[in-house]
Amino acid sequence: MSGTDEFEVRESVIRKMTRLAIEYKAINLSQGFPNEGPPTEGVCELICGLLGGTDEKHQELRDKKVSELMDALIDSSRKQDTTLSEFLSAINKMGGVDYISQYSMPFGRPALREKIASYYERFYSGQKGATRQRVDPDRTITVTLGATESLAIVLRTICKPGDSVLIMEPFHELYPSQAAVLYLHKEFTELKENITTNKWELDYDDVKAKADKCKAMILCDPHNPTGKVFDVGELQRICRICIEHDMYLITDDIYEHMIYPGAAHDKHILPGWDTESILTADAGFGEDDVEKMANLYIIMNSLSKTWSATGWRCGWVISPQHLTHMIRAVHDQMVLQAATPIQVGAQALLDMPPNYFLGVASKYQERRNFLVSELEKLGFQCTWPNSAYYVFMRYRNVPALKGFDTPLDAATFILKEIGVATVPGDNFYHNGHNTDYIRFCFCRQLPDLKAAIERLQKLNEYDAGSALETFSAL
Repeated sequence: MSGTDEFEVRESVIRKMTRLAIEYKAINLSQGFPNEGPPTEGVCELICGLLGGTDEKHQELRDKKVSELMDALIDSSRKQDTTLSEFLSAINKMGGVDYISQYSMPFGRPALREKIASYYERFYSGQKGATRQRVDPDRTITVTLGATESLAIVLRTICKPGDSVLIMEPFHELYPSQAAVLYLHKEFTELKENITTNKWELDYDDVKAKADKCKAMILCDPHNPTGKVFDVGELQRICRICIEHDMYLITDDIYEHMIYPGAAHDKHILPGWDTESILTADAGFGEDDVEKMANLYIIMNSLSKTWSATGWRCGWVISPQHLTHMIRAVHDQMVLQAATPIQVGAQALLDMPPNYFLGVASKYQERRNFLVSELEKLGFQCTWPNSAYYVFMRYRNVPALKGFDTPLDAATFILKEIGVATVPGDNFYHNGHNTDYIRFCFCRQLPDLKAAIERLQKLNEYDAGSALETFSAL
């Protein structure tokens, strides 16, 4: 791709499939958002923050007994008939100073940045790398409008128009699109499915060859859409290439708590900091390498996936100190801040107990086991995902789908005729050069997945010819 075409920005195919799912009343297994709410703790903090207006009033309201509020605010003759809306309105009319519905510090409320630092200390302490020097609320953390904005401000900070970014295929469409918005060139390196070993494998010689051209590499681990978890040796090779070529490593960590048995390791690793398993002396990394890698390592994360809060649009960047000022400046000019009330709710979500995070993995593992097994019975094939909540399925073994030339045609047939929305797999490759896959999402609740499989059984009623004939008439 060359010239202006390289910088053309296109509509999100994933979000388009969601719109079409609504239009055709299809079950949406395309876009990665759950249909269950975030933990009550976060919702309650958000509501109490909005009604209280200040941190002090918010805490006071949160701990107040409902009966006391009813006695103080609602006439005794109306208590039995008072609606929730009327009750909340009465609380809101208590008045007073309000800060929580107003601007807050552009790069994040101090209390939230402190919670983010504590969160990393909980999960990545000691040699795993999350020291207060590296996760410093004042010097390294920037609260953002989700990981989408995080990537934009990071790329704008470390790159200038004409620079190149290394993107791994299959990729989330966001990565090349953000590069195009910022007039950056894209280099691609491909994860390839090895159906003999049941692994997705990367050509590290290709990564190394392209690293000299690139200012940064984007690593999604755990990986969307394949569900791959990169093993220790792979992460060491990536870090070594970054160090040797002065290439930033931008990691997209939003699926960090969705790792299932059979993965390369059972807990997420922060490769740019971890001296326990990645940047070790035994692997040839010296103290200078550790320091250099820390200065090349940028983490993106958000509330969206782990806490089922994709619409809250709240995330963060953890950056080396020398980049933070510029990241915050770009963030300030692009969006100013993440919504203040959402940040109040986020503080509670980050404080969830350990069992909550274990439950995230077990919940999605159950849904994965069901959906993938049932899809295989229909003829779909895959390397089972060991993480995240997507499965990247080869579809050409399904009798009804064998005649379709492109994943878009196959996915459109499944959408319009079967009533299930998916994402055509060529959307995850530049120029759509790989046409063997369709992505299904298993973040929806089990009844929805069962209903989707019930609809997908209709594929058994078609052969390749009848499916194409039906498709041509749609």
